[in-house]
Amino acid sequence: MGAAGVTAERQGQVLVLRLASGPSNELDAEVRAALIDALSTLDCDRVVLAGSGATFSSAISLEPDRAVPSLADLCAAVETAPVPVIAALQGLVMGPGAELAVAAHARVAAPGTRIAFPEVALGLCPEGGTSLRLPRLIGARAALDLLLSGRAVNAMAAQDMGLVDSLAADPVAAAAMTPIRPVLPPRAAGETLTACAEARRLRSSAQAAAERIIACVEAAAMLPPEAHRAFEEVAREDLELSPETRALRSAVLAERRAARLPPAVARLRPVAADAIALHGSAPMLAGLARRALASGMAVHWHHPSDAARQASLAALDHAEAAEVRAGRLTPGDRDAQRARLTEGSAQASAAPVQIHAGPSTPRSLRSDTGQAHLVLGGAEGELGLALAPSLRTCELAVLAEEAPREIGLAVATLRRMGLSSILVGQRPILGQRLMAAGETALAQLARLGVSQRLLAEALGDFGARVPMELPEANAPMRAMPPREIVNRWLAAIANEGFRLLDRGVARRPSDVDCLLVAGYSFPRWQGGPMHQAEERGLMVLRHDLRLWSQEHPVWAPASLIDRLIQDGLRISDLDG
Repeated sequence: MGAAGVTAERQGQVLVLRLASGPSNELDAEVRAALIDALSTLDCDRVVLAGSGATFSSAISLEPDRAVPSLADLCAAVETAPVPVIAALQGLVMGPGAELAVAAHARVAAPGTRIAFPEVALGLCPEGGTSLRLPRLIGARAALDLLLSGRAVNAMAAQDMGLVDSLAADPVAAAAMTPIRPVLPPRAAGETLTACAEARRLRSSAQAAAERIIACVEAAAMLPPEAHRAFEEVAREDLELSPETRALRSAVLAERRAARLPPAVARLRPVAADAIALHGSAPMLAGLARRALASGMAVHWHHPSDAARQASLAALDHAEAAEVRAGRLTPGDRDAQRARLTEGSAQASAAPVQIHAGPSTPRSLRSDTGQAHLVLGGAEGELGLALAPSLRTCELAVLAEEAPREIGLAVATLRRMGLSSILVGQRPILGQRLMAAGETALAQLARLGVSQRLLAEALGDFGARVPMELPEANAPMRAMPPREIVNRWLAAIANEGFRLLDRGVARRPSDVDCLLVAGYSFPRWQGGPMHQAEERGLMVLRHDLRLWSQEHPVWAPASLIDRLIQDGLRISDLDG
């Protein structure tokens, strides 16, 4: 039997309630209501909460969830149930799913389980009473570490810290028999307050969510449970409406859009290659070789000369030595990875993915071998590739989606190498042009007499930094409010983004934001320059650009802005 995404199965005196609302088992209002209803009419000795499929519950809503019953109502119903409620965990247990598990009287986890409270990445604090229950369960210091980092812990680590009670290959069967620990009393307030003070000293983030999380854990040591629940709910609601959370939500949506493959490519279900070939010598090739070797792939490198070979191998040696010094790579693993590197043209020619430092044999003269040929910086009629400075993402210039097999193979292989691909049109110049526009704006402000100290402080307060050496002023020193400095910098970047959208280089506004956040150290909690432009509004942006364009053409408004205003469209309407 079952209702609204929950199935119920009676096993003797044990009632097994399974979440069955899709692959991620979202705890939406209907599921919450069904669970509360089941818990209110019990005639059994024990309840086991489990998930259907491969996961317990991992869905996290990007929009505020004001529906009733709330997650807090569900967690309270679990905690106060007249019989023990045990959570049988498997797969991903994240966000509301992890908060529900913490409310249970015990937790049994399958060995592959991973548990995380990632709300901080969305600018939010946890809900459902988690900031009270989690510190009682594992201690305030460990709880703050999980809540402030959002990191996932595996089943063994969770057991070591007391987050789960036991591990079992069949957690549902084990949960039916696991002993229940006594109700945990509140921990000493002094211990919690000390941990909170320490967290405030050590935290590197200026995000509001981090301070609210610490405050919620702190309040749990001083307030009665009902008052703490109200405190946590208010903190959550305040954060949901904050500019920071809107920006972080925008960043997540931008990543999701960028990860979507064009339909013709997605239909092919592309599989990553096991080997790549590198042709030529360029610093970017050494970075690609390093990532491919680290991901277990074979690398075949064809050098145009002995001097190029020496330079390439020296760059690879340097990168590997840095990894060894940092403790991220052992000498033994380095040697094993290096054994997968071969040199010469014979093996290189057969690799499924061919990456060239410069223009290669034209497509029209190549036989159809199913290979993907990528050219660094792009070339006419070729897939173009450009790595972002972070080495976590890259631009892949596609051929108007006319080569879906090549695009799919390239994207899947780059993903295996730990590189998310942002598809662009024509040439992979998006990041380069956007950053150049921002640098031009800063250089012009410096020439106008705005001091380097003011520029650095304004961008620093925003979460960014001045990316280059600034020219000397050729005008009297000029005071400028920090907000105007940041707005001029953002407007120049967004304006260039509109130009590149119009030219077909950028596919959507959110790709601009995704690339700069993932690849160019744009502060994630600010969303991106296109998000910031959306927040300010197109009319305000155009007004400012027209005013500032009298000082430099970097601020001359892109024609696309006028067309969007004329058609009554928002920037986000172009995201599709």
